[in-house]
Amino acid sequence: MTPAFVLAGTRSGVGKTTIATGIMGALARRGLRVQPFKCGPDYIDPSYHLMACGVPSRNLDTWLLSHDTVLEFYGRAARSADVAVVEGVMGLYDGHANLTEQGSTAEVAKLLRAPVVLIASAARVARSIAAEVLGFQQFDPSVNIAGVILNGVGSPRHLEFCKPPSEDATGLPVLGYMPRRDDVRVPERHLGLIPTIEGVVVEEWFDKLTEQVEQTIDIDRLLEVARQADTPRVAPSAFPVESLPRRARIAVAQDKAFNFYYQDSLDCWRLGALRLFRSARLMTRHFRRAWGGYTSAGGSRSFSRANSLSMRT
Repeated sequence: MTPAFVLAGTRSGVGKTTIATGIMGALARRGLRVQPFKCGPDYIDPSYHLMACGVPSRNLDTWLLSHDTVLEFYGRAARSADVAVVEGVMGLYDGHANLTEQGSTAEVAKLLRAPVVLIASAARVARSIAAEVLGFQQFDPSVNIAGVILNGVGSPRHLEFCKPPSEDATGLPVLGYMPRRDDVRVPERHLGLIPTIEGVVVEEWFDKLTEQVEQTIDIDRLLEVARQADTPRVAPSAFPVESLPRRARIAVAQDKAFNFYYQDSLDCWRLGALRLFRSARLMTRHFRRAWGGYTSAGGSRSFSRANSLSMRT
């Protein structure tokens, strides 16, 4: 059984992707094979996971897919890893509907039988952080919250006003914290984070982030938490048992504008009857004539002018 844990947030914008990327990087620096995952239909955060781990991240989407299919996708990717790290979506209990857990991080954590490490913001609070963490712990006792990471800690003294009250009220260990540092925050724009493929995120930023995580988050204790995972196995059904003969060539747009793909979709196509080729020149007439078919996903309006010009060349 592959050790695993879920990094969940109290809400969106609490620092899940920053902390997840740093933790993945710290684990990879130890020589561990880290398999990253992302809850829900998110295509940007996985680009940071790829930067940290060197392998594609996988989406665990319980709204789009059946539980058995999610378990199959998870098991197929995690089986060769030393540890699996699952980044949640929005807040821990936020999902597709307002009165059910469908599509939420909590649903995925329970499905995987994986422990949850809750990321909570310590910005502008002290003892009150304990009430917030306690509320998440008691809201659904069937979710195994096994530890807490505090983000936005202002100083060692501020940490002492947050950590002991939280541990005393909940019994959950605070496994570490992240200080307030603008230089390790993930770069954003109006619609959210910037995909790493655009070249804005640089190696220097990633190195600073990983070093900070190694200093203030207890990686050894995280690995102990990960050993609590007891993910059930399911019989394969979504993927073909063996590869089929290739019968068609499909071009896949892979550039700054078009990069929103489920990795498992591409893998299914490859194991089916398709030969996939990636290109950053999909929309030119010359390229389109050379292929039997093509697919693209994304198409950010930030690149609409460039895409329009490309179609005319």
